[in-house]
Amino acid sequence: MFLNYLKIAFRNLLRQKTVSIINIFGLSVAVGCCITVFLFLQNYWTLDDFHLNGERIFMVEYVTNTGGEIQSWGDAPAPMASALLADFPQVEHAIRIKRGGAKVFYKENVFDEIVTYADVDFFHVFTFPLKYGDPSALKDPSAIILSADAAEKYFPGMESTGRTISLIIGDQPQQFTVAGVVESFPNNIGFRFDFLTGYHSVHELLKTQDWTTRTDGLFIQLRSSEDAGFITKQMDRYISLFNVHNPDTPIQSFALDNLRHPAPKAYDVIHRPAEALHPILTIMFTLIAMVMLAVSCFNFVNISLGGVSRRLKEIGIRKVLGGQREQLIAQFMSENLLLCFMSLAIGLMLTETLFVPMLNDIMVMKTSVSFTSNIGLWLMMIVLMAITGLGSGAYPAFYVSSFKPVIIFAGRQKFVSKNVLRRGLLAIQFVLAFLAVIITVVLLTAAQQWKHFAWGYNPDQTLIVRLTESRQYDLLKNEALRNPKVLQVAGSVHHIGQSMRQETLYDDGEGKQNIFRFDVGAGYPEVLGLNLKAGRFFDAERPVEDENSIIVNEAFLEKQAWSDGIGRQVRLAEKKYTIIGVVGDFKLFGTGATYPSAFFRANEKELSCLAIRFTPGTGKEVASQIDRIWEKLFPDMTISRFFQQEVFDGFYQTFTKVSGTFGYVALMTLLIACLGLYGLASQHFLRYTKEVGIRKMLGASAAQILLLINREFLISMLVAGVFATLLSAGGIQLLLSQVKQFTGSFSPGFAPFILADAIIFITATVAVSRQSWNIATINLSNVLKNNE
Repeated sequence: MFLNYLKIAFRNLLRQKTVSIINIFGLSVAVGCCITVFLFLQNYWTLDDFHLNGERIFMVEYVTNTGGEIQSWGDAPAPMASALLADFPQVEHAIRIKRGGAKVFYKENVFDEIVTYADVDFFHVFTFPLKYGDPSALKDPSAIILSADAAEKYFPGMESTGRTISLIIGDQPQQFTVAGVVESFPNNIGFRFDFLTGYHSVHELLKTQDWTTRTDGLFIQLRSSEDAGFITKQMDRYISLFNVHNPDTPIQSFALDNLRHPAPKAYDVIHRPAEALHPILTIMFTLIAMVMLAVSCFNFVNISLGGVSRRLKEIGIRKVLGGQREQLIAQFMSENLLLCFMSLAIGLMLTETLFVPMLNDIMVMKTSVSFTSNIGLWLMMIVLMAITGLGSGAYPAFYVSSFKPVIIFAGRQKFVSKNVLRRGLLAIQFVLAFLAVIITVVLLTAAQQWKHFAWGYNPDQTLIVRLTESRQYDLLKNEALRNPKVLQVAGSVHHIGQSMRQETLYDDGEGKQNIFRFDVGAGYPEVLGLNLKAGRFFDAERPVEDENSIIVNEAFLEKQAWSDGIGRQVRLAEKKYTIIGVVGDFKLFGTGATYPSAFFRANEKELSCLAIRFTPGTGKEVASQIDRIWEKLFPDMTISRFFQQEVFDGFYQTFTKVSGTFGYVALMTLLIACLGLYGLASQHFLRYTKEVGIRKMLGASAAQILLLINREFLISMLVAGVFATLLSAGGIQLLLSQVKQFTGSFSPGFAPFILADAIIFITATVAVSRQSWNIATINLSNVLKNNE
């Protein structure tokens, strides 16, 4: 019996090729999206679950209360590791993590890498199996362990253990011996490393280890996870010790957060060493999957209901011949399940060849498809089949099977109430399509606005060279100034658009303000072309005075409610600084957002960037000269440089990828909705054939007929467009008000909404245009003659 159902189902799918293709394509795209989202969220929800001791591994955090603002921090003080081991027998291991920047020169390229320093018991706590080498190598300060990716990057196709690798850390080149290579990391990794070495005081970054020294993470492994509550309470003994050494940043409590089961707001912990689940990302990806699945299922229901009239005789005859309602339901459901199975197969191909690679292109956490080791994927596909099969096919099957033969053959079967349902489903489909297209257009508009926001200075005449050690500054500066086309040269530790530090400044009234700090040399603001609004810049002839001086931007004064800041004093930790200059606001991020900022005079021994200002139109020539100078002075190192106008290019490329992803989602949503509209219109127009013929005979124009046959669709589209536009406009304004610090003065205006609405109306018009024109210009002789 079941095989007969499948044979009939297959024949019906072949007989209705257009409808079948529309349904299969729509469902396969939706299924592919759902599987991709599931794979991503599966990794995301199980971050760091692969560590065998995960239930007993906790991160040490502390909580501050500054001006009523409660914040959790993950950079616990370094001495707590030894204190916890000494004071609590329940603590089996304590692992400090510290990360520092390094440069690696390989062939003709220079790479910025991160070196992770960890205590020697690191591999006893975390499950990072070694492919080669011995985990005890962390006892040796000159040994380094590489990730599988780093080993392949620097020693492609070679055995890397025993080889040496040179890293420039700070100003000093250091030689390390590769003592091991870890296996490839799993996809659900919340923290990782590429270069791992021991936590030893011989390293410059680790020479100071007191209660003012923060780690980048302190992990403890307990003998039993049940001891976490007891230890959390007992850690209060360290609060006074911490506050004595850090009077400007007192804390109110310590906390423990489990690696495998993070706290509900773990994503909000500042400087948390391991990534934590953020509900926004889960909601966003889940909504994408639900939208695609809903649009496709609505399509199926709509087209199925629209095609009911063509199967009335089949239903009537089968019931007259003794067919039971259960058999009809089974027949229609088998057709639907066959269609869903075909969609699942195509969806899996789309997942592996299109959707997963596209997702991996924009996300740091990688996703992969595995049918052998991922039981959850099989369960998810079964659930997906059930949802699509029942969700899209159950209602049409039960509805159609309820028809009575007498009413069918009498020609009295009515579908008025179902027309209302179809119009509602069509409107919902297009509401979702409108929302997807509007969001995409707004994102693209934002990118264009941000690119053209004023920088606050002229970036076209500045070349930036990254230094590997501070001694290079004077050598390069002297050589560069020999070129008459070089106007000025300056150095900095931090560079606008690339690096900065976050600090808290206090005024005389004990008011505080968070700022972005830039440590720069004399002449740096002038080289970039910052606009001086009041006071003066740093002066190379006044280093002692400038050591206790800062330059602030207008956003700083505005937040302080100061009309004039020159001569005012602020405090950072125990040191007071006098404001000597005020500059105009400048572009801090690719979004064009501004933020209270301050420039401090840098120590020349710490300079890591050299900025060169050149005459207009000579950038390429100056850059070529600098390349030659670098090659002459430092032949063993590859230069790393860029023009200031390129500093935000990486942000724009990433944002373009994100916008493109939403664009793909919007395109697929709109395509599925329009295919559904096409299929529904094909069935809808057939019912109007004779009426159109009669109206044409009575003198109706083509325009009147077009309005008549498309009125139902036009009303649904207008309702969907108005609702979606109002909903998205309100939602976007609410979101922008919450993230203004990062988006700046961006405002989408009305144009993106009008453009998005126009795109959808034009696309929908194209979808029904050919069928509409065919029926509007139909030959009367073909319509009105009686073929029975």
